[in-house]
Amino acid sequence: MRFRILLSSIYFLIIFCPVHVLAQPSTAGILWERYKSSFVQKDGRVIDKHQSGVSHSEGQGYGMLNSVYYNDRATFDTIWRWTQDNMQSRKDNLLPWSWGKRYNGQWGVIDYNNATDGDILVAYALLNAAGRWNEPTFRQHGLKIIEGLRNNLFVQYDGKSYLLPAYFGFQKEDELVLNPSYLIFPAYRLFSEVDNKPFWDNIYRDSLLIIKKASFGKMKLTPDWVIVRKTGISIWEERAPLFGYESIRTILYLSWEKKPAFPEGLNELLKFYEKNGYLPVNVDLIKNQVSIEEAPSGFYAVYARAAEKIGRKDLGRLLLKKALEKAESEKDNYYSMSLLLLALYER
Repeated sequence: MRFRILLSSIYFLIIFCPVHVLAQPSTAGILWERYKSSFVQKDGRVIDKHQSGVSHSEGQGYGMLNSVYYNDRATFDTIWRWTQDNMQSRKDNLLPWSWGKRYNGQWGVIDYNNATDGDILVAYALLNAAGRWNEPTFRQHGLKIIEGLRNNLFVQYDGKSYLLPAYFGFQKEDELVLNPSYLIFPAYRLFSEVDNKPFWDNIYRDSLLIIKKASFGKMKLTPDWVIVRKTGISIWEERAPLFGYESIRTILYLSWEKKPAFPEGLNELLKFYEKNGYLPVNVDLIKNQVSIEEAPSGFYAVYARAAEKIGRKDLGRLLLKKALEKAESEKDNYYSMSLLLLALYER
């Protein structure tokens, strides 16, 4: 009941204020408190309730980054401590991507392969925390992870520089498999300032080319996974021919840039919303079919931020209102709530 009353005051602000106003402690802070109570254990483990209560390096990164954005040092320390104690078990400074209940009933790491976006998010959060709270040790820890990324995941292919999605399983002699939603452009810019500038500048430049070239279907959207060959970029159809659950983050991370180079399909999706009254959870880029299932609140918040970035402020407010309405009924969706909070905060 208290949450609904507070949301009413937020709706009033939406009418008059830009999207990022909700990042202030009196508004988005409410959502952050709800997020902590729902998904962050007292020991600092961030739980994905939709996947049997597992934890991912990505989720720990989301929790740490939001802790910094909402100036919650105590929660940041707790999440980072759990991450250190339970997910820093590799010698290369990268994190196992998945932790949960094993077949024998014990809890621990269940997949030692890393997920590059999780490593990037944790390192990015550590560097941001070092700056916000003047804590040099966070910077040192972040630099170790950045070194691990650079030394273990870098590949040069056809004259371009990329980071593989994980240490194992995504490179063959004649092709690469990449995940566009793992391309976190603000992190690359920050890494360039503190680590190897030429290296990260190249990663940034060539990652932008992936977004530019990987536009498929009538809506010209970026798929969840792509295959890079010397002959060009194509959808990894075996994995998922969709723009959706993963690739929504390409819009989010680009929206953190001052002058984001959004895929052409962003405008198509916004037009779809204006015509049909909802945003789809995914788009099949092979069959050119739009899902009848509606996107969750976090997706709406991402589109709200993007709409504001391209000058569609009225539409941004409308989408944000819808995001907050939907958030009331999404009690167990940690991913959607993570995106919602990340979309609200103004950088």
